[in-house]
Amino acid sequence: MYLITIEGGDGSGKGLATKVVSEVLRKEFSFTSVEVTGEPRREHPLGRLAIDAVRKRKISPEEEAGLFAADRVDHSHGWILPRLEEGRAVVSERNIHSSLVYQGIVGGSGVERVANMNSAALVPDLCIWVDCDPEVAMKRIRSGTLRSLSNKEEYFETTELQIRIRQGYSSLLSGEIEMPTPFDMGALIGPILNEGTEAEFRAELTRRIRRFIHNRHTPLNVDVE
Repeated sequence: MYLITIEGGDGSGKGLATKVVSEVLRKEFSFTSVEVTGEPRREHPLGRLAIDAVRKRKISPEEEAGLFAADRVDHSHGWILPRLEEGRAVVSERNIHSSLVYQGIVGGSGVERVANMNSAALVPDLCIWVDCDPEVAMKRIRSGTLRSLSNKEEYFETTELQIRIRQGYSSLLSGEIEMPTPFDMGALIGPILNEGTEAEFRAELTRRIRRFIHNRHTPLNVDVE
C-alpha cells in the first residue's frame, strides 16, 4: 500500500528510524504486513555492483547514479511493487532521495539528471528525513555503534563530506532546490533531529508517522478500491 523511505546522512540514525517506523505500523495499523528493506541491496548483484563501484571510487558520480538507478528500478518492480499490491507497507532505509543528494547535489550530476535515470522507479509515498550533526554522526560511525552497519568502507567517512551531505538534504527537502518530478508527489516528514535520547527520537517518529497514516493519503503506486 505505502512505500515509506527513511533518509539522512551516514550515522544519522536511519537504521533505528526504520525499526521504529516498522514497529509502529505493525502494532497500530491494519496493513496486511509490514516489510523492511533498504538500498542499495547488499545481497543482490545490482546492489553489490553499485556498492563496489562507490568503494573503489574509480567512476564518476553520474556513473554511480546509473548503477544505483538500475538497482532501484529492479527493486521497485521486482520486490516492492508486488508487496504494495498485496496491501503491505514497505519501509526502505534509503531510496531515490539518497541518489538525488549524494550523486545529484554533492556529486554535481544535477537532480534532474539523476531523477531522469530513475524515472521508472516507484515514487515514495512518504520520505522521513532523519537529521544529525555531522560531528555526532562521525563519532557513531567510528565507534561502530550504527545499528545497520555492515561494512564501514561503504560510508563516506569524513566530517567535511558529511557536512556537504547534510546541506544537500537540507537544500532538497526544504525546497531550496526544487524536487524533480515525479518525486515531488510524495509527502515529507522532517527534519527529525536525532541528537538527544533514543526515547525522544522514538516518540517524535511515532507521533509523526501516526499523523501521516491517520490522514489517509491516497497511495501513489497502487490503486485502492
